Amino acid sequence: MENKYYNRDLSWLLFDNRVIDQAYNKKVPSLEKLRFLSIASNNLDEFFGVRLHNVQSMIAKKRVDKRTGLNGMELLSTIYEYNSRNITKQYQALALVLEELKEKGVFEILRYDDLGFSEKNHVNDFFKREVANKLQIREFSPEEKTQSNLNFLLYSKDKSYSIPVPADMNRIIETGIPNTFIMLGDLIYANLDSITVGLDIEHAYVYRVTYDKNKKYDFLDANMADEKYLDKMTDYIDNRGPRKITRVEFYSPEHKGRSFFAGLFGLSKKSVYAIPGPLDLKFLDKLFKRYKNQKNLIFPSFEGLEWKPTQNILEYLNKKSLLVQYPYDSFDVFLRFLQTSVEDPKTTSIQMTIYRTEKNSQVVKLLKEAAAKGIEVKIVVELRARFDEAHNLEVAAELEKAGCTIYYGDRLNKVHAKICLVRQGDVGYVQIGTGNYNAITAKVFSDISFYTHNQRYVNDAIKFFGELEGKENTGFELIATSPLELKRMILRKIKKATQDYLRDGKAEVFMKVNGLTDVDIINGIYRAARLGLPFRLIVRGPCSLKLGICGEKENIVVKSIVGELLEHSRIYSFTYGNGSNEIWISSADLMTRNLDRRVEIAVPIVESKPKKQMTKIIKMYSRDSVNSYYLTKDGEYFKSKRFIDFSAQQTWLRRIKWKKYV
Repeated sequence: MENKYYNRDLSWLLFDNRVIDQAYNKKVPSLEKLRFLSIASNNLDEFFGVRLHNVQSMIAKKRVDKRTGLNGMELLSTIYEYNSRNITKQYQALALVLEELKEKGVFEILRYDDLGFSEKNHVNDFFKREVANKLQIREFSPEEKTQSNLNFLLYSKDKSYSIPVPADMNRIIETGIPNTFIMLGDLIYANLDSITVGLDIEHAYVYRVTYDKNKKYDFLDANMADEKYLDKMTDYIDNRGPRKITRVEFYSPEHKGRSFFAGLFGLSKKSVYAIPGPLDLKFLDKLFKRYKNQKNLIFPSFEGLEWKPTQNILEYLNKKSLLVQYPYDSFDVFLRFLQTSVEDPKTTSIQMTIYRTEKNSQVVKLLKEAAAKGIEVKIVVELRARFDEAHNLEVAAELEKAGCTIYYGDRLNKVHAKICLVRQGDVGYVQIGTGNYNAITAKVFSDISFYTHNQRYVNDAIKFFGELEGKENTGFELIATSPLELKRMILRKIKKATQDYLRDGKAEVFMKVNGLTDVDIINGIYRAARLGLPFRLIVRGPCSLKLGICGEKENIVVKSIVGELLEHSRIYSFTYGNGSNEIWISSADLMTRNLDRRVEIAVPIVESKPKKQMTKIIKMYSRDSVNSYYLTKDGEYFKSKRFIDFSAQQTWLRRIKWKKYV
């Protein structure tokens, strides 16, 4: 029987392929193409840092992926195939973009051998002055966990040596000619003889090692006291260090050496990649920042709409609810909401969840001000935001020192919900969103933020925070949360839409998420699709749902939107046979970790004005063709050519100019 699902990891690599594809898009400015290639490299680092652990575990335990029937080695081989295809596409794009920038007179990256006499003298002097004394040659040991991102491996007949390249060294070296550079690795390679005198080196490689960073929080206990939890989390951070190798990348002029590196580190060849250019293209982001003042080479700058200074946002919410969309509307709206609440003498308490904030966060500053004024401030700080654990520990300590009460939420289920509750006696104001309280990501992540004074939402928010504090919850009127109710709610709505479709043929389901991998949700979609219920799904990243297996009545369209901004909002819409519909926004993707192992929130938009806004937003996403990649029955993605192209992102960006305030 044919497998019903795509593998999540392979689908992730297909998403990275779509990111790389932006570097071939004629509508993307030249420097932005470099940025997309840098983002693709960062995505791959995350993939090999957090996902390969599971594949290696499958190989070691001889397990088979139940979704696809692939065993561990088969999956690793397919990952190698997909990623090799991405690498080839990425470096071909890099060559084209660099040539494009050279022709425009922006900058040029040359090989050392192509430099003129004076330029070679310039870079060689730089090497002697700034580089040579920072390079330490040591005897190579494959067991040593290198802390350096780039390394040189030198070997002679009887010994091998390594040279770690310090991480703080600039990858781009000026040649003495304005806007002309060579790569640091190329410069070191050309000067190896000067620092390896007497070692009789026969061959040299530049290489890079990726380690497993997916260390589990295996110390958790439902009844663990805060003090012990903090101690364990600190110990976890201190001892996370380099673990098992998940990938080796290398460059040599001959592009040969996979077998050599596989044997050297005791890896499968499928974990070793010969790279046809500079390793680790994240350095391209620095080139982007260096030249981004040339406005014709980047996307036009914009500022999201701010809240009107003369309008009290709480007074506005007393009359009607508010729905905004970042980054077209500014994160300033939330800051104004929080600041006005802090300054209002009627405010008695503020409660909110914190998952990822930027450094020097204005949100944190306002919460500290609230506590200093005597407002009761209760904050749920989720420490287990991967790679932000240390920062969140600092945020929690800073808030607690300022007089806030800190909760660490559910010990077993990560608190990923985005909610803020302001209370003024018996009444209150609620903000619920799809994105973090982070002013930096709010400028580039597309998210929905909903504000209301409606007592039904307020009552549910009170119950939600009470439950996180350990109080009994008698049930919500409007919202749905995971890990208990959210998945069941979605499946119920799909079932209701199916029943209505069978009765009069007019129901439909729309979902926009970052990932669709949960088998229960996918099976629910399959059951409904076999009966003809239409599904319109926008899945930015990994998608395990397959097309073409639900029979002749199947009516499912899956697309991924990849463009200037990162699509991050989660939207669920259920249209029923009588013309009514429900529209929900959520912090949760349709992934098992979100639905079964996290505390998430989904909220229905029940009031007419914000619901009409959401309906328009859904229509805009549905119309998008410029940034949309469509999933095919063979598991690939393609761009559809239309007579009239339409971009949801660009349309919203243009509309900013028509308004002065939110």
